[in-house]
Amino acid sequence: MPLIAPDYNTAFTCDVLGRYDCNTFDEALVTIDPNARAAAGLYARSDLRPFDFIIIGGGTFGAAIAEHLWFRSTQRSERILVLEAGPFLLPEHVQNLPMLGLDTAGARKDHSLQGEVWGLAWNSSDPFGFPGLAYCLGGRSIYWGGWSPRLLDAEMPKDVWPKEVLDDLTAKALSDGRKGYFRQSSDQIGVTETNDFIFGDLHRAMRQQLFGGLSSIPEVYDLALLPDHPAVYYGNTPVTIDDLAKLLGIDKLPSPPPSIQKLRDEAKLEAPLAVQGQVGHAGFFPFNKFSAVPLLMKAAREAASQTPFDGVINRLDDVKKRLMVVERCHVTQLNTVNTEGGRRVSEIVTERGVLPVSPDSKVIIALGTIESARLALTSFGTDGKIGRNLIAHLRSNVDFRVPRAALAALPTAVKALEASALFVKGRHEFKKADGSSDGFAHFHFQITASGLGTNGTNSEAELFKKIPDIDLFDAHKNATDTHVVITIRGIGEMGPKNDNDFSNSVTLDLDPQQKDEFQARRAFVNLQPSSRDYELWDAMDKASDEVVKIFANGHKIDVIKGKNVIKDVDPSSLATVLPYKFSDQAGPGRRDGLGTTHHEAGTLRMGEDAKKSVTDPDCRFHNVTNTYVAGPALFPTIGSPNPMLTGIALVRRLGDHLMPEPPLVVSEPGFTYLFDGSDVQFANWEMAGGGSFSRFGRTIIAQQNEKGMGLLFYKPKPFEDFTLRLDFLLPHPRGNNSDNSGVFIRFRDPRLPDPAPDPVDPAGNAAFVAVHTGFEIQIDEEARGDTRFGEPDGSFFARTGAIYKIKSLGTGVGQQNYQNNISLAARQWHRYEIEVKKQDYVVRLNGQEVTRFKRSPSDTARGNPPSVDPNSGYVGLQTHTGQVAFANVRINA
Repeated sequence: MPLIAPDYNTAFTCDVLGRYDCNTFDEALVTIDPNARAAAGLYARSDLRPFDFIIIGGGTFGAAIAEHLWFRSTQRSERILVLEAGPFLLPEHVQNLPMLGLDTAGARKDHSLQGEVWGLAWNSSDPFGFPGLAYCLGGRSIYWGGWSPRLLDAEMPKDVWPKEVLDDLTAKALSDGRKGYFRQSSDQIGVTETNDFIFGDLHRAMRQQLFGGLSSIPEVYDLALLPDHPAVYYGNTPVTIDDLAKLLGIDKLPSPPPSIQKLRDEAKLEAPLAVQGQVGHAGFFPFNKFSAVPLLMKAAREAASQTPFDGVINRLDDVKKRLMVVERCHVTQLNTVNTEGGRRVSEIVTERGVLPVSPDSKVIIALGTIESARLALTSFGTDGKIGRNLIAHLRSNVDFRVPRAALAALPTAVKALEASALFVKGRHEFKKADGSSDGFAHFHFQITASGLGTNGTNSEAELFKKIPDIDLFDAHKNATDTHVVITIRGIGEMGPKNDNDFSNSVTLDLDPQQKDEFQARRAFVNLQPSSRDYELWDAMDKASDEVVKIFANGHKIDVIKGKNVIKDVDPSSLATVLPYKFSDQAGPGRRDGLGTTHHEAGTLRMGEDAKKSVTDPDCRFHNVTNTYVAGPALFPTIGSPNPMLTGIALVRRLGDHLMPEPPLVVSEPGFTYLFDGSDVQFANWEMAGGGSFSRFGRTIIAQQNEKGMGLLFYKPKPFEDFTLRLDFLLPHPRGNNSDNSGVFIRFRDPRLPDPAPDPVDPAGNAAFVAVHTGFEIQIDEEARGDTRFGEPDGSFFARTGAIYKIKSLGTGVGQQNYQNNISLAARQWHRYEIEVKKQDYVVRLNGQEVTRFKRSPSDTARGNPPSVDPNSGYVGLQTHTGQVAFANVRINA
């Protein structure tokens, strides 16, 4: 049927955001499938290319991996597709918009839609149920609370987490100088500066009082044992006492000043909130509370801006569009085929049709933890590990109110108290029957507070608010607050589960009638705390009561439970008023249902041993060659932190694995770098002919235009005998418009007239000087024939590693002994070593010799060294077809 653009004018709005950022399924399909294109009445194209990365789920981690892959592919040609089951809802976090009132759904067991986009796709044994998933771009990231502490080393046991993953996450700097992934994630979500938007008298008074009393609580970590505040831990210079005072909002230090260690420890109480209230760059806006939607919007709009216009159909040429986001497209099944290399996904079945997956493409499952496991079970079958190890968080809440007099350091002259947010880390030690240690489990407290009047009950009344009008703003600034409402939210970790523990697992519902609206089997979720989990929960709740006493400071408190307020409670009897249990018919409790935290994890856990894990350290399914996972489903353990920071860290690590950096610049005896990634060395190269090379990071990337073949050559000098080494990467080694490039050697200076022109080649293109006077070491996995002469595809002399157009195969003079059985992987770095001695040429690909050639004495026009022709002996790189990337060009001459 014809391709019809959707109408984006609704009864109330013009849907600019959705239309500008998203495409329909059919719009994406006709860019890869000639049959779909014909059915839509569109003209035939020979340049259709598959999507290189297909991301299932455009929520938090799907949006983040899409943007990161987009950035990594700058100036290249990789295509990215995001399939999201829900619509475009909001452009950023709901709290970044004024008074919208769009809240999360409550826990339930039915499958009806709530709160515009909240859907519950699974059944469960949990008596409270789950809120489910936010079916929209950005997913739960547009609703989340923003608390993002880092996992402690103790929360990532070395015998469970893969070593290489731990090394990459926790490193301050990676081996190539880039930041470690926890640090990258902290910067990305805005938690490096923790709560840079929380300050003022109430905050300082509460932090000071908490700091003074914590040492009396055995289950709370000794602050000296915890990592420094992120701004201190990741700082490039040693922290000073003035740095710490500024970080803590202390205008004037007392005399004598406190020790640096005391201030460092006090800074560890600052709340790790993913909110950027200030920026370190003039002219930029802060992004406020983090969500993944702005990342995806930026990438989608950049992709659109780089897409040429198709005058035939009078719209953007989506065939050339490198990032497409398809919403309202529910994926129900991944079909697989068995190949020599193993099992791979070949088709993605959606509610809107089937999407083919090319052999070189990668599929990334980025759904919620439970739905990712369900899709894996329905697509790959059960292996006894998929869906096991379901873990979540144990959560308790204590809401109470204290008179302002309870905060000893609060200045009496201050009327409007504003807000505070603080963080406390704890751990509980389990004991064996003989009293010896049986391990630890972790928890933390998220403490929020607002200064309010006598009847205030909301600790976040002045927190996470967008106030656009000066009237309400001034009212808050000029208020006289008599009380402080405080919430202590305890978050504890569930311990990891073994594969035989069906009480914490995701399976397919045994009832065959339990199908969703797309006729896919629903998942069934079992989630039950163990005896150790309950022991930790009790210890956490007891510790929270001790924190209440610190803030009460000898005063009675008012306990808030929902709409009810119990006044004048002695903090020592808090456990009686607010028991360590779930709320039920017998009365209120402080504990939330396990499914209400939105923090499910572990069902597709990563590991080195395929017998003990579902995915490998690179997030790929052990038994599926082209399918990866993004999100907390990967976590072997959960710790107490919100999964956001670790999830984003793993997303960025996965993106770097799929689109790797070039190998490091290393010193090799006798070799000199011609291009090491620096601007200085890039300036030594010059273009001849058509196209261009762009520099991105430490790479140079071939680009084409309508002017034909181009040559980037090293202009300072020619070389006599030499060994040339370089690294190269092919985004699209196979298929339509596959990559074609090459390395030219021993050619004449293209700035001079061509001494051996060929009438079949363009006379005005100086790049052909290299063709006529030198030799090309080919890069072409498809071995495309020269159509000008009717050459068929597949000839050995046109394949990667061959000396191009040396058509005689053998060991004699003028022949090349070509022996190459290497198939180059897409988007991975490969190595060339080209050795030239007199007129003997040897080419090695990834360490393996692939051809050897001796020039014929009669071929005097080509391959001359400077000793024969002072203007010959140059080296260069070809731009022909595709965005081939090069790096680390070095020579031993």
